[in-house]
Amino acid sequence: ISINAHLLGVDTENVSMIMLLSARVAFIPRPAASIICLARSHKAEVAVILDDIVAWKRTEVEARRKATPLARLEENARSHVPRAFEASLIDQGRLSVLAEIKRASPSAGLIREVADAGELAVSMALAGADALSVLTDGKYFAGSLEDMAAARRAIEIPVLEKDFVIDEYQVWEAAAWGADAVLLIVRVLDDARMKDLYQLAKGLSMGCLVEVHTRQELDRALLLEPRLVGINNRDLTTFTVDIATTLEMMPAVPETVSVVSQSGISTPEEALRLFEAGVRAIQVGESLMRAKDPGAKLSELVSLIH
Repeated sequence: ISINAHLLGVDTENVSMIMLLSARVAFIPRPAASIICLARSHKAEVAVILDDIVAWKRTEVEARRKATPLARLEENARSHVPRAFEASLIDQGRLSVLAEIKRASPSAGLIREVADAGELAVSMALAGADALSVLTDGKYFAGSLEDMAAARRAIEIPVLEKDFVIDEYQVWEAAAWGADAVLLIVRVLDDARMKDLYQLAKGLSMGCLVEVHTRQELDRALLLEPRLVGINNRDLTTFTVDIATTLEMMPAVPETVSVVSQSGISTPEEALRLFEAGVRAIQVGESLMRAKDPGAKLSELVSLIH
């Protein structure tokens, strides 16, 4: 059990139960997370749909709630001072980059073995990343809260905890572990729950990236009056990717809202095309993680934008 588990007051009597339930739990050794995520065949991974992930999250959150009561998380969360995530992507006057640490995914399988998330975070920050996104789901993405915490300790730019947030517990947990922002995926939330989660994050002075994939989801997201909306070019059911998703939705985005185009951006030409369409930030994960030098790849992506 890691020292971080003790700091958060984890009930160690529940450890064995959680090890059976979740590869995401931060104090499970890295090999366990990797085995659970990567032992599946690639074909099985592709067949995973969003509903399966969300159903798993419900089970996982309940297990984590038993291991670490909400009151313990709240105590740590209230002492956390988040960095300005939204401002880091909005106020730069150029195309900002939200770089992402992602070990694996349901569609791609293993993307990159990462021995030290902090070291990789430093590489991306030095190359010019304005903020960092870290996958923390263990079962489907081989990530962990420890990855996110290690990355944030190593850099000074804001860090987004990227997970499938469906419960207030996860927002408190993100803050307790040091996240500066959380991701809210409109597709998996009804309007009431989305509003509650958004307001909780804002009440903790955290940033929010509200993610949409369709015009209907965009209309729902705008009810929150967010500063920042993410348009995901990946369909979370089929995992197909097309940057035209962002380009086609841009005319419907109010001038008061800045857009982060997410997924499928791998060339300088694609980044330039999005920038010329009014996008002010891009989220780049897989193309960075597959690159021999992620920092150099990041610099290359924005090389056509001055």
